[in-house]
Amino acid sequence: MGDKLRASEQGLKILDEARRKKRWTQEKWRQAAFTSISTLKRFLSGDRIYRDTFINICEVVGVKWEEVAEAKNAEEIEQMIAPISPISPDSEKKLIGDEQTKSFALPEKIAPVRNWVGRSHEIDTLKSQILDPDTRAITITAVCLVGLAGIGKTTLASQLVRQLQAENAPFTVAAWETLQSPTGRAPRFDGIIDSLLLTLCNGEITPAFTILNDYRQKTDRLVKFLKEKPCLVVLDNVETVLQTGKAKRAGYFADECAEYAWLFQQIAETEHQSKVMFTSREILAALSGRETQTLPLGGLDQESAVALLKNFNLIATPDELAKLAKRYDGHPKALEIVAALILNEAEYQGSVSIFLNDVNWLLVNRLDQLIDEVIQRLSEEELMCLSQISVYETPQYALSVDGIAAQMSEMSKRDVKENVIEALKRRQLLDYNRNHESYQMHPLVEEKASQLLNPELAGTAHRKACRHFLSIVKPEAEWKEFKDVKPLLRAHYHACQAKDWDEAARALSRAYEYLRQQSHFDIIIDCYTKLIPENWQSGAGLFHSKQLLQNV
Repeated sequence: MGDKLRASEQGLKILDEARRKKRWTQEKWRQAAFTSISTLKRFLSGDRIYRDTFINICEVVGVKWEEVAEAKNAEEIEQMIAPISPISPDSEKKLIGDEQTKSFALPEKIAPVRNWVGRSHEIDTLKSQILDPDTRAITITAVCLVGLAGIGKTTLASQLVRQLQAENAPFTVAAWETLQSPTGRAPRFDGIIDSLLLTLCNGEITPAFTILNDYRQKTDRLVKFLKEKPCLVVLDNVETVLQTGKAKRAGYFADECAEYAWLFQQIAETEHQSKVMFTSREILAALSGRETQTLPLGGLDQESAVALLKNFNLIATPDELAKLAKRYDGHPKALEIVAALILNEAEYQGSVSIFLNDVNWLLVNRLDQLIDEVIQRLSEEELMCLSQISVYETPQYALSVDGIAAQMSEMSKRDVKENVIEALKRRQLLDYNRNHESYQMHPLVEEKASQLLNPELAGTAHRKACRHFLSIVKPEAEWKEFKDVKPLLRAHYHACQAKDWDEAARALSRAYEYLRQQSHFDIIIDCYTKLIPENWQSGAGLFHSKQLLQNV
């Protein structure tokens, strides 16, 4: 137990007082100490934790760890302070050897961590998975955009590695390689695997040593290292090895990346004592099974998103920061880009209020380019589907498979579901919300998709949506709740957007009597207002429906 320490009751009181003086919550204390929720809980409960983590927890609030640690006797105190006392060269060698067996050096290529907030649940989930002996590979994907640059996959992986190192996780060496490239294509396989071999063998195997090996032989060497010692390997941005432009192949390895396909499959399917993490914009469909866990990663929660914005010292009320965070659905990179824009552009002068009032669109500055990187990977069918379903207002009415299929009338419902919808889900551009029983897009993706529709295509999509909603209306005798009339109101909305005024009038006339009886006069007025032409004062009327005129 010499490498673990426990806090005394008096020590915990000292720490709590120091924390309160700094006006820190336990969550902020935990983040400053770079530790997990579970570790801090064990510490506060008086359980033993690793020495380095113990010292970090104490020192970040300005308390000497010696004042906190519980010592049962003089011998244990002496052992606790021994590392800072003069020691002999032989003892020093032993201590260094002991330290190396319980920790690892951070990878040279590890991504930086800036503006770290929240993600406690994700960190704890990953730790529980990565320390599970039955989990050989962990694939980090994201809810909604997964591959969309900036959702936080790389930052989360980097923070996790740093915490595992600080907590002396049982790995002897760690490696980090990114497969990102300016062209969007995977880098040369030999360059990546040679670098991994060089890192994991501590420089003993150089590219010159393996120059005559083919990709299978190099993969065998790598897997051998993963078997011989517990390694931690992170492969970042692996979506570059996946297929583009084909809906049926979304999430599967590209034909030209057979070497990577072999490597990934061997890592996932071979029994070894190491852990490998992938970060990807798309689900790795070829890697499935109990040994490979997938963690969907969404945006920051509201509290964490606001905390991120506060780092920029913007001029804003708490409500304004919350509104900005909600507008971008907690997307961290989007919030950072927008906050920098507000801070640096003369027209905003750091004011969130001015930005919210002046800008009613989302894709500002570099955000448009971020979304384009994902859109460019789609097939024609995926692109058509994504753009045309953007006309639906999913917060107003759930988007079903039938609603999506209505926009893809040239395809069978089965092909739409099994190929196009599944492809968009794997690319994390379409998500199914179980609570709302609806498919949905991230706001950034939805705005980009709507921009891809020209006026003619938009009109066609709205007319298809109108016909879809008219087809799902229940017989009037079965209307019991407001939701039974809602399809008619959605049909009215889409007909108006398509400027099909007669169809809009007919849909409204069918719902009018129920709305009147239930005293939904605000809805009636709003719907009728949409039917009044802009040039109504010149006498150009659009009320062609006799039934509608009678209702007015």
